[in-house]
Amino acid sequence: MSSQQTGWLGETRAALYVRRQGMRLLARRYRAAHGEVDLIAQDQGTLVFIEVKARPHGHLDDGFRAVNAEKRRRLRSAAQAYQMNAGWSGPVRFDIIEISAAGLRHMKNAF
Repeated sequence: MSSQQTGWLGETRAALYVRRQGMRLLARRYRAAHGEVDLIAQDQGTLVFIEVKARPHGHLDDGFRAVNAEKRRRLRSAAQAYQMNAGWSGPVRFDIIEISAAGLRHMKNAF
């Protein structure tokens, strides 16, 4: 399976999980000039930008560690573009969902 296929399947699994948690999924693979956000959801009154890391053969926390300072900067940039386009002025948070052989783990307020 290619890394693109692995990523797409991971995002699909994460999107289903997000919905089961009661969040409203607003966008998938949102692209802006300087970054991309895998999933954007609304959790009650909070806009949630979610980075999904699918590591089917990786170790626990590999996905979380992969969201380094540069990746966080690009996520923030894309999030700002989304907020401006959507006219959002409420609270936001950044989450990471890691999918590995150990299962799905969700880190809220990751950074």
